[in-house]
Amino acid sequence: MHRQSLSISHPIDLSKADAGLLSPTLASAPDALRIHGLSKSFGKTSVLKELDLDVPRGSVYALLGRNGAGKSTLIQLMLGILQPTAGQIRVLGLDPVRDGVELRQRVGYIPERLPMYDWMTVEETLRFVSPHYRNWSMEDESRLVTTFRLDRTKKVRELSRGNIALLALVIAMAHDPELVLLDECTSGMDAIARSEFDRTVIDALHGSNRTVFFASHQIHEIERFCDWVGILHNGRLLLQAPVDSIKGSVKMLRVAGMDEEEATLRQSPNVLTARSAGREWLITVQDYDEMTPPKTFFSGSVKEAVDLSLEEIFVALVAKEEGRA
Repeated sequence: MHRQSLSISHPIDLSKADAGLLSPTLASAPDALRIHGLSKSFGKTSVLKELDLDVPRGSVYALLGRNGAGKSTLIQLMLGILQPTAGQIRVLGLDPVRDGVELRQRVGYIPERLPMYDWMTVEETLRFVSPHYRNWSMEDESRLVTTFRLDRTKKVRELSRGNIALLALVIAMAHDPELVLLDECTSGMDAIARSEFDRTVIDALHGSNRTVFFASHQIHEIERFCDWVGILHNGRLLLQAPVDSIKGSVKMLRVAGMDEEEATLRQSPNVLTARSAGREWLITVQDYDEMTPPKTFFSGSVKEAVDLSLEEIFVALVAKEEGRA
């Protein structure tokens, strides 16, 4: 089967080529987020550059990128906190700037820096926040507080970083949002706390048909539960596609009997990284298809095609983009 190229010369979307990876309902549902030609600059500094991005309704979408890639700026644009310099953005069909008040009633948001009064108790925090949401459910609040084992009598300053994030999750979910945005919210947690939080989020959202949008640089932890991925680098979207499509199209090949020079290999649009390993080469390629003859990419004999983790693919794509593959 031919796969659409994963070339990073421009953002690509494999949703049409791989719609079979999605449920019929999800594939035909309107997108929760639609962005076209979105740019954002602060003075002469360009932070986001002509982004085209689509998030299917009901999906768990991970936007991956280094710190400073523009992820937080994009989420602030989604919420109408910032206004775009150019381009269009629709969240749940709404314009975040024009319809910001209505939008924030339908979205749950957990930022990297959690804005809470540390002198308040958990109970006081919930009573302070709840009147701002017309659909706040005391039943959902109680269920979540119990599930997360939060002590309502404890002050925020007495909570661990993980429990503060769980309290923020209660606030984000108790008003039954259609879309949940998580912006690097596990920053500052240790590996165990991050893993527990991620698992808690997915368990809490399982079967809810909510759309979940993660912005993170913790790639190896996100891979376990997201079904769509976008990779953002220096304000540009390198690609977006279903996880299975990305992992099926990018492989590391063990190749013998090659004639090409290393510099020649790296100039190929299909080659992301290349390094010699004794008498063989280890070459990471995109747009891989096991039915395609090896000479589509280079001379030589492919001895093995190795599956890569999402983190390894991310590193290879960024290395190619930066010209250091």
